[in-house]
Amino acid sequence: MIIFPNGAILEGHFKDGVAEGPARKIFPNSEYIAGNYSNGKPNGIGKRVKRDGSYYEGEMVDGVPEGNGKQHFANGDEYSGEFHAGKFSGNGTLTTKNGTMVYEGMFRDGLLNGEGRYYETNSKKAYTGGFLDGKESGYGVSVTRSGDRYEGEFLNGKRHGKGQLTDASGNKYEGTWVDSEFEGSILYLGASGNSSQ
Repeated sequence: MIIFPNGAILEGHFKDGVAEGPARKIFPNSEYIAGNYSNGKPNGIGKRVKRDGSYYEGEMVDGVPEGNGKQHFANGDEYSGEFHAGKFSGNGTLTTKNGTMVYEGMFRDGLLNGEGRYYETNSKKAYTGGFLDGKESGYGVSVTRSGDRYEGEFLNGKRHGKGQLTDASGNKYEGTWVDSEFEGSILYLGASGNSSQ
């Protein structure tokens, strides 16, 4: 066992005075990192528990999440997937504590980036398409809770560019959007498919 000047305790297997193999480091605030250690640091599969009850379990490099793992948040939300430098990066799934909202797709630097989809399990609300820094951007398809469906371009989480909106009654509106507002000429197709300007 090693007791550090700050009060942290390192216990487990040691080789030449350095943690090597199964070990656990307990911090003064009761947080701890347990798992496989090499060269005195958590490397490989491990678990880090924080004071608020949140915890990470999975692959680590020098105590930092790297590779595949799961992050359990204090509020009950959960992320499962790839990590890089301690952040969500790569393919993963983020689910709220009650399972009502799910995001599946690509992450970068802890944010939704790339192709993915999110949906509510207790309603029609859903989106499939591109994301940039956590917001819908690029081409995508969204459905509102009321059943309206938009297919087209997005920017910063808003309808922006060319697209087609089909409302819950079947009426279709095709044209250009700016910040989710109609801009310029709109083609109204109607539920029957008859077009008008």
